[in-house]
Amino acid sequence: MSQQAVVYVGEFDLRNENVQAHLVKNNGKLLKQLGYEVFYVGTNRNCTRFDEVKNLKELPNYGKRYLELPHTLTTSGLFHVKEVEDRIFSFLDNVKIQYPELIIITYQAPTYASVLKRIALWCRHNNSAYIVNCADLPVFDSQTFLRRIVMNLNWNYMHRINKKYADGVISVSRYIENFYKREGRPSVIIPPLFDEPELIEDTVEANEVPVFLYAGTPFVITGQEVNTKGMKDRLDKIVDLMISVESAGIEFCFQIVGITLEDYSTCVPRHREDLNKSKCIIFYGRKGHKETLEMLQNADFMINYRDSNLMTEAGMSTKVVESISVGTPVVMNEIGDTFLYLKDGVSGLLTGQSDEDVKTIKKLCEISADERKKNKEKIRENGTFSIERYKNQMSEFLIAVKEKS
Repeated sequence: MSQQAVVYVGEFDLRNENVQAHLVKNNGKLLKQLGYEVFYVGTNRNCTRFDEVKNLKELPNYGKRYLELPHTLTTSGLFHVKEVEDRIFSFLDNVKIQYPELIIITYQAPTYASVLKRIALWCRHNNSAYIVNCADLPVFDSQTFLRRIVMNLNWNYMHRINKKYADGVISVSRYIENFYKREGRPSVIIPPLFDEPELIEDTVEANEVPVFLYAGTPFVITGQEVNTKGMKDRLDKIVDLMISVESAGIEFCFQIVGITLEDYSTCVPRHREDLNKSKCIIFYGRKGHKETLEMLQNADFMINYRDSNLMTEAGMSTKVVESISVGTPVVMNEIGDTFLYLKDGVSGLLTGQSDEDVKTIKKLCEISADERKKNKEKIRENGTFSIERYKNQMSEFLIAVKEKS
């Protein structure tokens, strides 16, 4: 039996299909390929009490390797932090007995950030490496005033702890790597990875008209007009663009996954009239992970636009990762590290200038169906975000951490 193990601890929900869960799952697969046994301590956002979690069935393929906790990053959760911490350290103690060579990797915090300091000190006491996996530096402008204050305080405290105690840092971007940079501290950049071979192996038919697709959660649905400040995706700018292209008589299909027409029109009322008349722009609402990927795979282009801010410069778009992995080229503005990974995968560069971007979309719409299909096949063969491609980098990083800690 291997003596080496990793415990991923943080605010991720392995029952969920969101980006945090997939990042942790795929990094776990990478670690297993390197010979580590992998355990997880995560939270269930649908549960706020321990008895709710207790009544859940074990998660297939994880079983006792997954300690599932209720979501306690709430006001009432303050009264349950001690119990959360007790369960975490009991779990870590048991794993340490089985696997003396233990590494802890934290992805945010499974409750308030104070638990990370205790985990870091536990690592020092038990001769275990403490590694931080940071995938974003969010802003909370869209939150209510009180929650914005609490979340900012919590995140700032979390980063202070991690900067002080981390033996190594796994980042998704150069921005985050520099944010945590300290002389002698090992670091590695591992973007979100993709491991769904059944989709990569599928073939798709050519579309008669070019199909553009946006998938994501652009706004917090509040039932009123949104303030776009701090939004990660500027879907409103993409809709502006596609309305202009349609008004020029260009034939295309723009599919929007993640929000309904009704909710979007409430959030961005200036588009209501144009969208009600549009024959090219279609809203599909929320879809499951697999169904969204299948739609992405069948599209000719994934399209998005992001303003430059702390969140977008530090992060790495998971939809870009998924799009390139299933063979769908990207139409997007250059932001953060995104284009460093995409050699043949960028079909169109958006500038934010309406006239220029309309010309870009028009040119893409002139590409023949056969040529669009050939482009997709070429992109899919690259394996840009495959687990196999990052094994050596992760292995060298972990060796450096062990030698340093």
